[in-house]
Amino acid sequence: MIPRYARPEMAAIWEPRTRFRIWFEIEAHACDAQAALGVIPKAAAEAVWRAKDAEFDVARIDAIEAWTKHGVIAFLTHLGE
Repeated sequence: MIPRYARPEMAAIWEPRTRFRIWFEIEAHACDAQAALGVIPKAAAEAVWRAKDAEFDVARIDAIEAWTKHGVIAFLTHLGE
């Protein structure tokens, strides 16, 4: 996001911690859907939601992404750690 072209509210959406929080919520909802289908245990989906206040290490995610060349894979790998 180029700062001179972005309103602060818009720039905040793309800030890494905000982006990763949104990605977490998407993954958690996907776990809910998988649990409803019987693909994963309901307890597993509930465990994901219990981690909703986890802090994301942006530097660690960036380091993983440099190796994997994939942002979402880097994010999920960090969550798994």
